[in-house]
Amino acid sequence: MDMEWESKEINRMCTQILAHIVDDQKEDNNILFDMEIWDWSQGVALYGIWKYYRLTGKGQYLDYLTRWFDTKLNRLITHNINTMAPLLTLCFLYEETGRKEYLEYCEYCADWLLDGLPRTEMGGFQHITMDSDNHQQLWSDTVFMAVLFLAKIASVTGSQRYAEECKKQFLLHIYYLADKKTGLWSHGWSFRQRDNFAGAYWARGNCWFAIAAAELPELLELEEWVSDLILGAYRLQSNTLCRYQSPEGLWHTLIDHEDAYLEVSGSSGLAYGLLKGVRAGLLSPACQEAALKAAKAVCSHIGPDGLVGQVSYGTIVADTLDYYKNVPLRPTGYGQNLALIMLVELLVWESQELWKGER
Repeated sequence: MDMEWESKEINRMCTQILAHIVDDQKEDNNILFDMEIWDWSQGVALYGIWKYYRLTGKGQYLDYLTRWFDTKLNRLITHNINTMAPLLTLCFLYEETGRKEYLEYCEYCADWLLDGLPRTEMGGFQHITMDSDNHQQLWSDTVFMAVLFLAKIASVTGSQRYAEECKKQFLLHIYYLADKKTGLWSHGWSFRQRDNFAGAYWARGNCWFAIAAAELPELLELEEWVSDLILGAYRLQSNTLCRYQSPEGLWHTLIDHEDAYLEVSGSSGLAYGLLKGVRAGLLSPACQEAALKAAKAVCSHIGPDGLVGQVSYGTIVADTLDYYKNVPLRPTGYGQNLALIMLVELLVWESQELWKGER
């Protein structure tokens, strides 16, 4: 499948998307677009900015990241699963800058995850948020929001304790959330109800695992048996995603429900998971066509001003499928930056001419 874009056009979309994040004069009162808050949406944004900086070397984005953290680390930050999301980027910033206060805060938060976070049965990370303690619940979001950070901090520090907890949480979430037949992930699991709530194969929930599985091998060295289990779940999910992809290239917000709207943020993350997986040799080259088709579809929803459309708003784990079908569509920070992360991966593909079959 030939690509129609050049790196100049992809870079243009990236810089326009970034402008919506770093602009301090936004009038929108959407908290998922507000970079003054330390939470999960901002964490996704920061990781997208970091990836673009590392690829391009544009120093203004490194400056933005260091300013962002420097203005917030002296404030009181409430600990929950979602407020762990910015720490993945902070670990990389420590490596980039050598600033010990960055490492110290990351270790402090990693220790809280292991020793202070309430656990579910089986020792899972209970998906506590600013709004709810979500008692005895596992959410697919957790593998990106908190467990990837543990992988990185384990690598940075050499801590076997962090590494073992990271692997445990990946495998536990796979066991309770991944469908054994299709590999698609339910949004959540309740140890109280002993079920997966509505059993919703929610696109953005699936993208959190797709991204995390694609990133993990570069963050943490895994034993062969652990790698086999995680990659097996990743490959099964990816093969199923290729079958459920819409003719347009996006996925429905409920992946297996054609009556649910097509959704861009989840599709961006899924496209990234497929693109990165194919490039890294983790997934079959047969996934390439679906990956590039999805990327092209996502780009068609990036406006001339860089605003990413067709993005579902913040979504909780719910007991009915209709809930997911009726979540409103609204531009968000994570919508911008899931698209950004995907675009950065496209720049890597373009630089290596991978879409021309040069593997």
